[in-house]
Amino acid sequence: MTHRAPGPRRLGRAGVAVVAILAAVVLVLFVGRNLWHATEVHDTPPEIGAGQP
Repeated sequence: MTHRAPGPRRLGRAGVAVVAILAAVVLVLFVGRNLWHATEVHDTPPEIGAGQP
């Protein structure tokens, strides 16, 4: 059994796949953080001095 180096076309596809996966992860994190932040912004803030007469 001999091991051959992968061809340039296969290396190109692997590179594109890696870049696509990284872009998808960044996109999911960005969108998820924005959605989380949107829910935090819409929460009502606590009343200042609510328990004091």
